[in-house]
This record gives sequence, C-alpha cells and structure tokens, in this order.
Amino acid sequence: MDPDNELEYEFPGVVRYYKSGEIQRYDGSVIAPATIDPTTGVTSKDLVIDKSTGLSVRLYLPDGIYSDNKLPILFFIHGGAFMIHTAASPVYHNLINCLVSNAKAVAVSVTYRLAPEHPVPVAYADTWDALKWVVSSCKGGGDPWLSKYGDPDNIIMAGDSAGANIAHNIAVKFDRDVPEDFPKIKGLLLMNPYFWGKEPIECETLEPDFRTWLDNTWHFICARKFGLDHPFLNPMAAAEKEWMMPRCDRVMVTVAENDMFRERGRKYVEVLQSNGWKGAVEMYETYGERHVYFLAKPKCEKAIREIEAMATFIRRKW
Repeated sequence: MDPDNELEYEFPGVVRYYKSGEIQRYDGSVIAPATIDPTTGVTSKDLVIDKSTGLSVRLYLPDGIYSDNKLPILFFIHGGAFMIHTAASPVYHNLINCLVSNAKAVAVSVTYRLAPEHPVPVAYADTWDALKWVVSSCKGGGDPWLSKYGDPDNIIMAGDSAGANIAHNIAVKFDRDVPEDFPKIKGLLLMNPYFWGKEPIECETLEPDFRTWLDNTWHFICARKFGLDHPFLNPMAAAEKEWMMPRCDRVMVTVAENDMFRERGRKYVEVLQSNGWKGAVEMYETYGERHVYFLAKPKCEKAIREIEAMATFIRRKW
C-alpha cells in the first residue's frame, strides 16, 4: 500500500495518523481569542514562555478586584488524549472563564506540546516548566498579574482527562524531585481523569476490541516507551509507597457514570483514602453522563452544579 494512504492509528472523528508521518486533526484546532469575556467579565491574555519549544500559557484575571489581596492560582491543564486542543480551545476557554469567575482566582492554562509529534512524557515536562514559570512570576520574575495577585502558597492544580493525568503525575513528582523551598501545591483537582491499565477493574468494560483500541491509543501517544501498567497511566499498579504521595493538602476527583474511565477515578480515591495519605480527599460523581460532558454541555443543570462544586474546591481555604 501507498504509505501516504495507510493508517497507523485512528481516533475516529479526532485524529488520523498515516505511516508516512502525516497527521490529520479533526478536533481541537479552533481558537477562541483572549479577551474580556462579556458574560463573566474575566480578562484573559496569552504569553509564550519558551520560544524554543513554543510552550505558552493563557492567563485569566477575575472581574472586580479592588485590592492587592492575593488570590488562589488555578493552574489548569487541558485534556484531549494528549493529541488535540490548546489552552485557547473554546471549550477550555469557556470552562476557565466560569471557574475563575466563580472561584475568584487567577488562572494559568497551559498549552503543552502534543503527541504523536511529541510523545509522552513531553507533556509532563512542558507542564512542569510552566509551573516553575508560575512560581517565578509570583516572586516578581515574570508576569505582573501573578506577581501582584497570585498566591504561590495557594496553587490549585487541575485538569480534565489527559490533563488530569498530567496533573497527578506532576503532583507525585513533588514528593521526589522538588526543592524544599518550592511551594507545595495546595490542592489537586482531577476532572474525569484518564487512567487505564492492562487488566479490567470493578465494572470496567470487558469488550476486547474497545480495550485493545484504548491500549493502542496509549502505546501511540507514548511511542511505546511505557507499558499499560506504568505509573504514568496506571498509578494504582505501582508499589504503595511509590505512587500515591502527591505533595498537596487536598484532592478532588470527579467521575461520570457513563465514563469508560470512571472505575479508575473511583479506585484512585479509594486507594488514596486507605494508604495512609494525610490529606483530605473527596469525590464528585455525576450520573447519566459521559466523559467530560461538562465541556460539550456547559449550560446543562448537571454541568452548572459540577462547575460550582469545582469552583468551591478552588476557593476553599484549609
């Protein structure tokens, strides 16, 4: 067959990758401009923080700031199976506007490099560099919004799907590779996290073709460098003392009843509660909905309630 026409991998309706190296993305390429949101009054702007890699962020500032009091920092990592979307994607721009308005927080939304051109763990490295930039900016070394309003001791790291996977792996990194004077993440918010593994758990699907496709998706986005039970994808497979030590005070995990990753999110909470971790953990479950439904249906009643619950977690003081 002509390699220009021979598929190596397909995520139907999302991505096609040909053996020639050509990639076609059918989702996640639309851009919402940074601006003042007419609904919430939240102001946003874009910054490139590493020209050599293209690493960039979109910053958000809530309306109605009348003092120099420090605000929580929402450090957000978008999803998209590691392959699509940016911080400027409309679904994420709208979500962050709502969270910033409701939580009265400053937000930094990261655009990391995508697979397969930049396979995992590049997304982790980019996100870690962005977080270091945030901390430096709070100390006066970068953006004035963060130096004036951002509280480096009150960073809530959040993400959905693949972004939640990244958030977890960065939070675990804090227990191993971070200087003692680096601020501890205050909270970890995992929205419908993308975790998986070789063997089914609980009520997880047993359908072989679907599991094979999900298995191959992970192999594709990491260029087959990491197995299905590597802690990057399946933190519950690691030895107890090695995987679940996020250096933060509290964790919130959201799951949806019809999400293929639901059981992994539930198991994450269960293990976190039972392995001696000293923080506070909570789970928010939405019934009758699919994976990250709140992106596609942000104005439905369930999404409004869930977004408010997430905003409460962000602004809560412990």
